[in-house]
Amino acid sequence: MPVATTCARRQWPCRYPSPACGNACGPCAPAPEAVVLENRVGPYRIVRLIKGGGQGKVYLGYDSRLRRQVAIKIHSLPASRAGRRQALAEARRAARISCPQVVQIYDIIESAGHLAIVMEYVPGCDLEELLQHRALSIASVLAVALDLVAALAAARQQKVVHGDLKAANVLITRRGRAKLTDFGIARDAAVNAMPRRGSESALSPEHLSGTGLDLRSDLFALGCLLYRMLYGEHPFWRQGSLDTQRLLSAAAPAPADYTAARERLPMELAALVAQLLQREPGDRPANTHPVRRQLRLLRQQLPVLEGERLRQEAEPVFRLESPADLPLDIPAGLRAGGRSRLKRSLGGRALRHLRSLRPSTRFTLAASLAAAIGFPIALAMQEYPTRVHFEAPGMQLRATGLPREISDVWLMDGVYQAAELAIGPLHASGSVRPRAYYAMLADMPPAMVLNTSLRCDEIACLFAISRGAGETFAYRQAVFSPQLPEPVWRELITSTTRALLD
Repeated sequence: MPVATTCARRQWPCRYPSPACGNACGPCAPAPEAVVLENRVGPYRIVRLIKGGGQGKVYLGYDSRLRRQVAIKIHSLPASRAGRRQALAEARRAARISCPQVVQIYDIIESAGHLAIVMEYVPGCDLEELLQHRALSIASVLAVALDLVAALAAARQQKVVHGDLKAANVLITRRGRAKLTDFGIARDAAVNAMPRRGSESALSPEHLSGTGLDLRSDLFALGCLLYRMLYGEHPFWRQGSLDTQRLLSAAAPAPADYTAARERLPMELAALVAQLLQREPGDRPANTHPVRRQLRLLRQQLPVLEGERLRQEAEPVFRLESPADLPLDIPAGLRAGGRSRLKRSLGGRALRHLRSLRPSTRFTLAASLAAAIGFPIALAMQEYPTRVHFEAPGMQLRATGLPREISDVWLMDGVYQAAELAIGPLHASGSVRPRAYYAMLADMPPAMVLNTSLRCDEIACLFAISRGAGETFAYRQAVFSPQLPEPVWRELITSTTRALLD
């Protein structure tokens, strides 16, 4: 991987000497902070971050071999050898589950300190996002519950306990179905061992008392989730957190007559929720069969048109998907120096030669031709600006110690200058400060639309730019250290933009 030269044309103090800098920086050494990383996990290319959390980050990835999007969750591995073996065994156990209502695990990649789980990518939203947005109808609650019970039944066939069934681990697809994901603390149901602590909203009395987990623990978490979907709050929540004393010693609150969506709750559904929330595991359903049977009976009582309610209610919350999320897969030879082997005509060779001349020479030649053979030919040789629309950049700067010049205006100035170098004169619109205005192009649609984003945390910065032109899209990105000086930032912005447009 090439090392970026950070001081070859040095206009700032030499902090990152490298072999390419020669004597300008004194002793030569590599510059790891300036390396533009190739964003891969094994054979999978990283496209962007989907979600970050305390239990790991989830990225959108791309499998160029099978030409499909994937979700990649990266976990930090325990320091102990036994803990690492257990984490890997749990991931393998979860990968054995095959069910349409479970997010399929495709691959598991282990490194010295991390474990990457490569999964099916599910466009849509998660249930937590949906519940933050609105109250659900009873039809939607039943649709989610039926899919989750099917997922738990499939896990039980593989003797796996999920152990962390919560709204954030339920994905809602664009077709209005629910999928259970993140068997991150999945346990072997045959092992009656001390359970690890899951998320507060998914804890059962067994988690807190230290007794073994089994399917009935997941059914208790399902009951808590059903209660929240119906009433908008966790049954054992108090002042924004779990009331552990109440969970261990008190009965669950009795279901109210009306849901948060102001629908009357069927008595059968209220009874099912109460049964799932029993403190003693022996008082809950022993398996998923009676739960699924009761949910199906309740759904059959609904009008047929209610079957689309979950999709309709979730649609406003669905994540925006972009063609730029599919990284380009151009062979390295073509990217580096591809040349056309098509023989040019005489006129084509002449036009190519004219374009290689300096603008002043072309202007003089055009004026001479206008005087000699008329204005139309000179007009044809004139270089017209390209109409380009610049969308507002997506900015997320969470790192400290960034160069003080960095801002959305600075970013768009750099992108504009790089685009002008790559394309030539521009008639720009959108979030830039244009250098020139061409009235004759004001009403014309743009030849291309550029989208940019810059996101930084304490570890790395990601600059991404995509180009839309008709039905074609292109995408480039660069990853670099946030501690680099501003001129290096500008050079990376320029080179990435020109690579997209050249």
